[in-house]
Amino acid sequence: MRSRSYFRNTIATLAALVVVFGCSTAAVKDTWKDPAHAGAFKQILVVGVSKSDSSRRVFEDGFSAALRASGTGASPSYAVLPETGQVSNERLDEAVKKAGADAVLVTRLLRVKKDVNVSPGYMAPGFYGRGYRGFYGGAYMAMPPDVNVYEIMTIELTLFNMKTDKPAWSGTSEVTEPGSVAKATEDLAKVMIAKMKADGVI
Repeated sequence: MRSRSYFRNTIATLAALVVVFGCSTAAVKDTWKDPAHAGAFKQILVVGVSKSDSSRRVFEDGFSAALRASGTGASPSYAVLPETGQVSNERLDEAVKKAGADAVLVTRLLRVKKDVNVSPGYMAPGFYGRGYRGFYGGAYMAMPPDVNVYEIMTIELTLFNMKTDKPAWSGTSEVTEPGSVAKATEDLAKVMIAKMKADGVI
């Protein structure tokens, strides 16, 4: 079972959130809940580590706001844990206490992959003249294949129970074409918070 040291090391090694251009969508892939856990957490400290401090703040603010809107207390970790890199257990305990949190939500970027969707080309009739008669010109044009390259981020969220020093819930989500950290956060929060509510941890 993972411990507080795992949580501390995770904070130190999380990768940056990747920003690309496109229309973001998120979908839940897998979830796990500790069968021994019962009850919903009341106050969550949200941790999102990025090489960019502004990206971290956007993510933590967005996810915290979404949790509060769903009826669960939440606050961003940068307000009580502004430093980056590895932190001591004592510093972590201090931050959790200051936030009044009974749980900590940690994100981890598992992987980023490119996917390609190819729509085959086809032959289309040439157009000559007006109306439907214009298609009877006897000539055809070759329409090239449509190639769409997009990125998929797989993100893991782990909800740590600070009273037991163990994870109570975790889930993975795929975010396709995250147009920005703010948009990716909005889509991720929508699907993952709904799942956490369904699983009874918030």
